[in-house]
Amino acid sequence: MALFRTEDPLLAQAAGETAKTAQVAPAADCDASTPEGSAKCPPGQYCMGDKCAPIDDLAICGEGDSCRDCDCEMPLVCHQMRCQDPGKLERAPLECARNEELAKAVRNLQNKCASRDKSLGDLVSTRSCTPSDWEQLAIDDPQFDLILAAFPGRFSVHYPTGLPKKGTNWPTKTVREHYKQQIRRFKEQLTRAKQVFVIGRASPDGDRQENHDLAVRRMDMVTQIIGEVVNEGLAETERKQIPIQPFAMRDAKPLNPERFKKSYLDVQDKPGEKTPSPVVAWDDTNQKRMQSLLDGAIDLKDQSSRDWTELFNAINRVVLVVPIPCDGTEYKPPKTILDESAG
Repeated sequence: MALFRTEDPLLAQAAGETAKTAQVAPAADCDASTPEGSAKCPPGQYCMGDKCAPIDDLAICGEGDSCRDCDCEMPLVCHQMRCQDPGKLERAPLECARNEELAKAVRNLQNKCASRDKSLGDLVSTRSCTPSDWEQLAIDDPQFDLILAAFPGRFSVHYPTGLPKKGTNWPTKTVREHYKQQIRRFKEQLTRAKQVFVIGRASPDGDRQENHDLAVRRMDMVTQIIGEVVNEGLAETERKQIPIQPFAMRDAKPLNPERFKKSYLDVQDKPGEKTPSPVVAWDDTNQKRMQSLLDGAIDLKDQSSRDWTELFNAINRVVLVVPIPCDGTEYKPPKTILDESAG
């Protein structure tokens, strides 16, 4: 027995007549300027100007397709304007998903990075900006320090006047080991970071170029120690390349002790955890001295005292380190009713 596929001539004729009728049917009149006029269009159509037009069905897109004008087929999700498998996406770290202040700070950095004439594909990540971009943004925005204040695990590394200097043996082995021991307290935050801001500053007095070069030498030293701390005990094949964004703020206004304390020292402790002091100096004596002055040993508003001047100079001979645990590209699943009921 042989079977052949064929079309029913009567059905084909009926379908052809229906299609022909639909093609020649004139568009109904309407008036989009008023609600009553727009309501004249039949179901499945909308008022465009003065004529009714059919509403196109929303297309369904597959994995990797742009989801700008379509729905992603299940179970794909629209993330970064592409239909993607949620199982393959990097999820936002818990501290970014649960800490709204931190998430807001990341969005602020994203928006600032986007303002630096990036291409459309680069606007989604804080990592698309270069160190020179961040340097200019930090100088232009007087609130930049306060944005960074939302990131836990930040700390400041302070230096003696004029050091490190070319042609000298500073830091000595003892001094360098002290710096390393203090930075090691922040190993967990540095290891988890998507990127690390390393921001160099120098004293506001003196030659501008020399101060900039000094800030760069200090940043290089901190960057090297961070790499050593993060990769301690790891085999060569397991070593991590730290995504560091180093920039020196040569034209920035000097840090005021009161603002410095608010932006970098007021770190909120997690329940059951004691956040380490974010002040790192070249020895225990100077480190405790700075911490004491910042913690209330002097009135930070009284700029006439010798102690205030000493502190002012010390906090501006600094490298600020800000580990950033997320960059805004991570996938954050939408909240469900169960999530909301759980608080």
